[in-house]
Amino acid sequence: MRYQISRLFGGLVGIPVAIGAFITSIFTLDIMLIYDILIGSAGFILGYIPTQRLTSRSYLKELNLSRKDYRYITHQIHTAQNKIKRIFKTFINVRSINDFKLVNDIYRISRTVNTTVRQRPDLFYNIESFYYTHIDNALNLIESYTRLAKMPAKSAEERQMLQQTRITLEEVRRTLVADLKEVNAQDYNQLDTEMRLNKMYQKRKEMEHEK
Repeated sequence: MRYQISRLFGGLVGIPVAIGAFITSIFTLDIMLIYDILIGSAGFILGYIPTQRLTSRSYLKELNLSRKDYRYITHQIHTAQNKIKRIFKTFINVRSINDFKLVNDIYRISRTVNTTVRQRPDLFYNIESFYYTHIDNALNLIESYTRLAKMPAKSAEERQMLQQTRITLEEVRRTLVADLKEVNAQDYNQLDTEMRLNKMYQKRKEMEHEK
């Protein structure tokens, strides 16, 4: 979010610079309109890029990420979001309550993990496997399972294969739960520290009161 704000600041600076450059070019330079537009565009770039980089630098430093790393992580988050949307679309093929609960769990957990990393990009490297393998496995299995499960006249062998796929999806769900725990681990550690400090403070306060 803060990185997006830096782009807003870049636009707020770049647009007036572009307008100023365009107007100046029209009234001071005897050139074709297309060149006036190009000069205005160049003014926008000269105003936008330095401002955006300057206002985003502190945020990236706080995250301990380079600009290249941040863009890469943003791309991975966007890609994962599209995959999660595809998981959501599979609900239309679900034919049982148990399957609905399973798919819904996988969808909710995946969405929560991705949303958390979007808000805190520095957590990406703690759960890279979610983006490289886990979400892909979940999507591929769910799409195949829900599509085949609704097909009529299945043989005993096909039913057995679908049952095995469902067991695999349960394992995928547990893997995603582990990813979610890893994402939240830092917050829980901080919460534990705060609770310990609060207990120490209360204990010291009681000792002072007894004196």
